[in-house]
Formats: sequence, structure tokens, C-alpha cells
Amino acid sequence: MDIYKLLKFNQFIKSHRIKFLGLWVLSVLNKRYLAIQMDPVLACNLRCKMCYFTDAEFVKTHMKGMFKEDDLEPLAKAVFKNALKLQIGCGAEPTLFKHNTRLIQLAKENKVPYISMVTNGNLLSAADISAFAEAGLNEIIMSMHGVHKESYENLMDKGNYEKFRDVLKAITDQKKKTPGFRLRINYTFNTDNFYELQDFFTLFGEYAIDIIQFRPIDKIGETTYSNFSLRDIETDYNKVLAPLRTEAAKRDITILAPQSVVRNEAESLVVKTSNDSSYIQPYTYYYISPRYSWKDGYDWRTETFASWQKRTGWNNILLRNVLRSRKALESPNRNMLNYSVDIN
Repeated sequence: MDIYKLLKFNQFIKSHRIKFLGLWVLSVLNKRYLAIQMDPVLACNLRCKMCYFTDAEFVKTHMKGMFKEDDLEPLAKAVFKNALKLQIGCGAEPTLFKHNTRLIQLAKENKVPYISMVTNGNLLSAADISAFAEAGLNEIIMSMHGVHKESYENLMDKGNYEKFRDVLKAITDQKKKTPGFRLRINYTFNTDNFYELQDFFTLFGEYAIDIIQFRPIDKIGETTYSNFSLRDIETDYNKVLAPLRTEAAKRDITILAPQSVVRNEAESLVVKTSNDSSYIQPYTYYYISPRYSWKDGYDWRTETFASWQKRTGWNNILLRNVLRSRKALESPNRNMLNYSVDIN
């Protein structure tokens, strides 16, 4: 399954009513529709300045815990049947977890259509990459906060630019051995690292990149980097991205990027869009970590996702949302689907 074609299809359907009707049908039939984002360990090896891992008090209070290897099979039995996608790594660094290969194998055994991993890459070896790919990982997503060495190592504190490039080379080599294995770059930009994107393909064009996501900075906690305004780049945003889109098309690279970075900076978490993706996100986005799973009151150790649906009247909630207005569904949240998807 190509998850990006599915995102493109989701973008094409504008009506939240149609989307909720589709979710209701899938839920009634106990089919796959969950996008599971899993942090198997709540820790990180870097201290990226745009990340809450630079907030010592937050890390001390919230970022503790790790799944045991024995947890993985019961978890898979409880929720993987309903997973359309499993993403290993969300708000922490998954390569600190020692059982990722087994986790990928379990997802594959349970026929999860798309399995990805988000990582800064600084702990990955060529052997890790090979093991993950052979186990069934479809995509590895490399987080990147600078095209140039100086900005990369400044914003990704404790990160090593040469190591990052070595990992990209190892992934490029692995792609020759494992057809269909994908490499994605997630580039988080701010006013200080945005313009160096003009050098992206000059410095990184040698690697076999399949997807690039350009992500505007968002406030996700009390971080060391504190300039969340993008007003200085609003007028240049599309001018800088236009040649990148053109080059990406030549290379058959899929681009995910906001159509604009103009936003209400007094409400940085609220993103308006005609796509209505934010309305269905709370009903499809399944986050799990050693501390939390899906919704309050759900414990995968004691019930399956299907039994939870039945117990809570979940199908009725989805059906009622077909009839609800946009205004009734609105709630402040980061709209993670507010991107145009250019499949080349």
C-alpha cells in the first residue's frame, strides 16, 4: 500500500461528512483505519533546540519509560489488526529501543500495510538499517534541521553532521538490496534555517530520497529555540520552494509541504484548512507510549481495540459526526494533515 496516495486521496475529499461515513463503515466492519504512532521508549540521544527535550523539567516529569520485549506481542494482538500504518517514533528517539526488529516483524506478521520509523539517525548502523529493512520496514524517516553543517549541529544539539550523511549513504545502499524500501527526509524549518534549503539538492542530491516533508516550526513545549514566527519568510516561502518542487519532480521525489506559512501567530496550534483533515485526526491518530495509549480509559493489556469500540459505543460516535457541523467539530489541535501532497 502506498500511504502517500492515500494521503492524496484524503486531500481530494473535502467533506468531513464523507470522511466520517467512511470511518464508520470501516469501524463497523472492524477494518483498518488507525494511524498508530508509537514511542517504544521515552528518551532521546540529542537535545534538538526546537524540541521539548531541551526542557529539563518536562523531560524529568514526562519522558520516562520503555516497553519491555514481552509487551510487544500482546500489544500487537490488541491493536495491530486495526492499524493501517505503524510509525515507530513520534516524540522520542526509537533507536534507543533494543527490540525494533521484533516490533517490525510483529507488525508484518499482523499484516500492517505500512511500517515506518522516524529517527534522527545518529545511533543507526548499516547493520541496523539492513535488519529493519529485511524485517519489513517500508520507510525510514530522517529528521533534519539544517542543510549546512553549522546549522544542523547547532539546532540538532549533540548531532553529528557527518554521521547523518553516513546513515543516508547506508540507506541509499540498502535500497539497492531491498526493493520498495523508502527514504524520507523531514526538514523542520524556521527563519534561521529556511533559506539554506536552496542548497539542499547540491549537498544531498546524491542520496536516494523518495519523500521530503517541509515542516514549519511549531510550538511543542518550552524549547531552547523560541522564535516561532515565520513572518520574515512568508513572502519568500513559495519562491524558495518552487525550484525544490521542480527538482523533486525530475527526481521522482514526493513533496509534502504547506501551501502557505501564513498563520495566526496568536493561536499557533490552530490551523485553518478547507480539507477537514483535522476533524478526523482525533478518530484515526492512535498514539501509544509506555505511559499512554489511545484514549483515557483504554488499556491494551486488558482489552482489544475492537472490544473497546464496542464497550464505548465508538461506532455511534462516528456516525453522529457524519451529521455534525464543522463548527461543532472544531477544536484546537495541530493539523498534521495540512499539507499538499505532490506525488512525482
